[in-house]
Amino acid sequence: MLVTSTSCKLSYNLSSVILRVTRAMRPRVPPKASSGKFPLVGNHRCLDFVNTELIEQGRRVDRLQDFADLVGWLEQVQVLSVAQAKQILRRWGQTSKGAGALAEARAFRRVLREMAEGIVHGKRPSALVLNKINALLRHRTADVALVRTRHGFERRVSFQPRDPIHLLVPVAESASDLLCHGDLSLILKCENPRCILYFYDATKNHGRRWCSMTVCGNRMKVAAHYRRRRRVREHKPDGGRSRRSHGSQTKSSEARSGRGRSGA
Repeated sequence: MLVTSTSCKLSYNLSSVILRVTRAMRPRVPPKASSGKFPLVGNHRCLDFVNTELIEQGRRVDRLQDFADLVGWLEQVQVLSVAQAKQILRRWGQTSKGAGALAEARAFRRVLREMAEGIVHGKRPSALVLNKINALLRHRTADVALVRTRHGFERRVSFQPRDPIHLLVPVAESASDLLCHGDLSLILKCENPRCILYFYDATKNHGRRWCSMTVCGNRMKVAAHYRRRRRVREHKPDGGRSRRSHGSQTKSSEARSGRGRSGA
């Protein structure tokens, strides 16, 4: 069972007790490419979900080929525990409900990609996007409990999917959180024109440009270096050939002159 917690602080007043829930801070360092099947470079769960469709060797590839892939992604992003993933696959892995959840997941991914692409181009999310997110949020099924801890209290939320469609609720919650609390100007597309991955720039100076420095970043820097070298060669007279030719002619003339003097 996956358990998440939000720290709570209690402040006491003469008339009432106020429960304050503080949200956990998100990491400020851009993530590295994941070592798992799915690239986790979006810095936000809903963007990582969009990124389950990517470009490989010049082709658009869908990493969600079956229901097991959907469950595997949820396990990799730590929505599901290993035990939960195995239980879900046994229950719905080879059923029409599982196939239906996969179709819903792909459809929702298209909606989220439309949302991310629109935001990058300065557009507000459409009513269709909001309606789809809200439709999934209505499927929320989580057990919430307030428990005493060493330093105060915690609100513990356990994710318990009772139907395959519930698997998409954490993704919808992530999209809702991004729209409500994120800075939409920091939702960016990788600057590699051949890449279709999106990310939330949480770096300190907001200077992130690539989905991953080890992939697109290095690739684009190498390409830029090659273009600079090519421009330098093109701006030399005859590509530097005239200078080399003149040098060869000078050496040849000196050689003939030396032979003439020795013969004299």
